[in-house]
Amino acid sequence: MRPLPSLLFLLACLFTSQAQDAPLPTLTTARDLRNLPATEAARHYPLHLRAVVTLVEPERTIFLRDDTGAAFIRWGKGLPDLRAGQQIDIEGETYPGLYLTGIVGKKVTVLSEGEPPAPHHITYEQLASGQFHYDWVEVRGIVRSVTQSEKYSVLKLALGNGSLDVYPVTDDSTVDDHLIDAVVRVSGIAAGYINDRRQLVAPHLRVRSLTDVTVLEPAPDEPFAIETTPATQLLRFAPNGRAGHRVKVRGVVTQQQPGSAIYLRDDVQGLRVRTTSTETFSPGEIVEALGFPIIGTLSAELDDAVLRRTGEDVVVSTTPAPIKDLAAGRLDADFIEVEAGVRDVIRDGDRTRLTMQAGDFIFPAIVLSPSPSYEIPAIGTQVKLRGICHVIEATQPTRSFSTRARAFEILLDGSPFDIAIVRHPPWWTTRRLAVAAGTLLGVAVLAFAWAALLRRQVRRQTALIRSQVEAVTIADERQRIAREFHDTLEQELVGVSLRLDAAATRADESKLRDLLTGAQRLVQQLQVGARSFVWNLRDSSLTTQPLAEAIRSAVANITAGRQLEILSLGEARRLPELIGHELLRVAQEATANAVKHGSAQRIAILLDFTAVARMRLAIEDDGAGFDITATVPAGHFGLIGIRERVEKLGGEFRLRSEPGKSTTVEVTVPVAAH
Repeated sequence: MRPLPSLLFLLACLFTSQAQDAPLPTLTTARDLRNLPATEAARHYPLHLRAVVTLVEPERTIFLRDDTGAAFIRWGKGLPDLRAGQQIDIEGETYPGLYLTGIVGKKVTVLSEGEPPAPHHITYEQLASGQFHYDWVEVRGIVRSVTQSEKYSVLKLALGNGSLDVYPVTDDSTVDDHLIDAVVRVSGIAAGYINDRRQLVAPHLRVRSLTDVTVLEPAPDEPFAIETTPATQLLRFAPNGRAGHRVKVRGVVTQQQPGSAIYLRDDVQGLRVRTTSTETFSPGEIVEALGFPIIGTLSAELDDAVLRRTGEDVVVSTTPAPIKDLAAGRLDADFIEVEAGVRDVIRDGDRTRLTMQAGDFIFPAIVLSPSPSYEIPAIGTQVKLRGICHVIEATQPTRSFSTRARAFEILLDGSPFDIAIVRHPPWWTTRRLAVAAGTLLGVAVLAFAWAALLRRQVRRQTALIRSQVEAVTIADERQRIAREFHDTLEQELVGVSLRLDAAATRADESKLRDLLTGAQRLVQQLQVGARSFVWNLRDSSLTTQPLAEAIRSAVANITAGRQLEILSLGEARRLPELIGHELLRVAQEATANAVKHGSAQRIAILLDFTAVARMRLAIEDDGAGFDITATVPAGHFGLIGIRERVEKLGGEFRLRSEPGKSTTVEVTVPVAAH
């Protein structure tokens, strides 16, 4: 089928798929399959085509080709045994496949026997593009390596700008190492590994058997008999050179990474040799390496190399390397010695990374497999490193044909001779300075905190001492006033009372006698008031009992025969002497007023300690009440005294009362300020 009809057929398939009830068209060519998107292939289009079998993977896949391209059939139990070269008739349906649309075979009929079709001659780029995926192709290249697996050998083939593996689908063939470096022609199925995004990530070739590999140019019978090539001549211009073939390099082992690489040095320079060999070589052994020259990051390397001992060995020596030569890449892959300082140490599993500085250059040093006794230098130590210089990054300047090193590292194999201490770090390292600074900062913070606590404690103690001094001063002053009052006014009143008593007994006139008797009763009342005043001045009940109990004792005589309730809210606490005394007198005066003027039978006193900085006292009675807006009668100074006491303390005084109803006296005073 020509390309235009095929395209029209595909468009017809897509338009037809829009109709839900319309039957799907039957596909009849491999091109139709390859052009069918995966979403459409999942709809199971019917197909019927004729093709030639190119390769059979038993119980896996059958590859085939018709005149329009390649296709494949998913293995099924109902399929007959098929062989390459058979022409078959297939009836089945489509399925998406991993990369291309495949066939689920329902009926396969063998039409005739024959040979596989002629393969397409393709390049590595065509193979990697997927254009010929699952087609019967032929490539020409140089065998780079032979890897023996449990069932069969796998060839690694150098092909143009890349390399690919050749996998046999049967296990009846093995190949020895004599095929390495031979130019061969291989026919097989263009295949590859596919990721979950339907992308071809690793092309390779599937063949029936490695016996189908045709040798065009055999490898040398004695590979190590070829002429030795100096490391300096690798990948250099050689008009008569054999591109892509193995070369032999002879050199001294300077370092080895078993299973990965080995570093050699000939008379002039070092060389990195990539090899999968796990055979161990000691530094100083002279070996021969057969490998394929490739370009590394900056310098030539050998890849897929095999090694052979010569039985000779020498003492490995190093020459101090200028740091500028290392940075320029002139000593890439060479065994060098350089002096530098340790800036940082990072341990990561079996590898340790040292950040080094030499002059203005900072570079890493990698300790690959340090032994348990390997001593890692401390930060700030000046050391000499003996290891391999490895360029890890190169750059190509614009408008220039040269390439230059951009970054390098030193590879240390973990031997005791890798690092030599030149100068230990000063005791005052950055870390110790940081620790010392942190310690001093911590001490300073603790000192400031202690000083703040001390100042707070001093303020608290000062306030307490001031309160105690004030209390003692007040108490002393009250005691002095009480003594003075007792020794003067009260004694004078006693004298007046005695004289009035004597005069009354001698008075003849009744009017004079009544007048003297009345004066005597007045003096007696003054004596009672004076004694009460003196007792109040000397009252020290607050020093021995809580405020509530002191109030109860102070009003006991006043409330005799009446109901008294004293209630405390919050946790009762000791108040400053002045505040406690004034509140006691407020409660006493308010209670006396309630009994004397309101004829109260029930008095409730509330002490509220719930607020931290304030104290509230409330006295409520069930007496007759009064009009708080009226003028206070002459001689009634109780409420005025209460107000003055509260204002002196910086508090608030509230009075609630109505005639015929209860009276409430409420005061609130600050506590923290005293």
